[in-house]
Amino acid sequence: MSFSKKPFKVLFVKYFPFLLVILGNLWIWRMFKDNPFIGISAFLASWLLYRSLKEEKMEKLLVVFVLILIVFQIKNTQIRSLTFLNEAEGVVQLQRLNEYPPVKVTVGAKTVWVPLAHWLEGRPETLALYRIQNNLAEVVNPNLYFFANHPNERVGIKEHESFPYILLPFFAVGLLGLNFRKNLAAFFVSLLAPITLVALVGSQIAAEPISLFPFVSISSVYGLEYIGERVEKLKSNKLKRIVIISFIFLYLLILLQTYLYDRS
Repeated sequence: MSFSKKPFKVLFVKYFPFLLVILGNLWIWRMFKDNPFIGISAFLASWLLYRSLKEEKMEKLLVVFVLILIVFQIKNTQIRSLTFLNEAEGVVQLQRLNEYPPVKVTVGAKTVWVPLAHWLEGRPETLALYRIQNNLAEVVNPNLYFFANHPNERVGIKEHESFPYILLPFFAVGLLGLNFRKNLAAFFVSLLAPITLVALVGSQIAAEPISLFPFVSISSVYGLEYIGERVEKLKSNKLKRIVIISFIFLYLLILLQTYLYDRS
């Protein structure tokens, strides 16, 4: 069977935002370099999430490929107890405990001292809650994906440039525009499950939390498509060409910049 050039051109234009975001970042190429199987899984998981959201129908294979990413992420994460404190954290905890004023309750002639500092800083449940909160704060920070986590670099972990920072506004637009109510299963698999994983085992992974690659990338794709539709409605074809060419040129320039920065 032969195909004319026109259908290929139409398909390329239709899926150009997807291909640009998914392949035009350093993150997925690091995955391909470190483990081609994981790189392929990340690509397919992103494609299946894209299809699931477009068709408002859960692609069952999405669960398989996201699960592969989750298992690989767990294997490469320095897992520690939610209540574990290293030496530096123990010193900080002691300082915070000493900052609490004594609390007492006097009933008649009897005085009861309330261990408020211990309840708020020392109990295992409180420590676990703080740890989960910190884990979530790290992984939902856009700086982790667009600015090599600057200025919140993690100690002992080499931070990498993931997506060109030009995608950040498109990611924000796509995130606000995604309607997961029409596909709650895709929402759970692509976002809630990976975030729950990070909350419980931590974000001390040797690289980025790869289980969130499909969600971050497809949110950026949706934002790029939305802005692209607005550009397409411009009356001037010349202006449309200028906007598109300028964006692609700037995108590739920033991608080159992040590549050179990452190698330095």
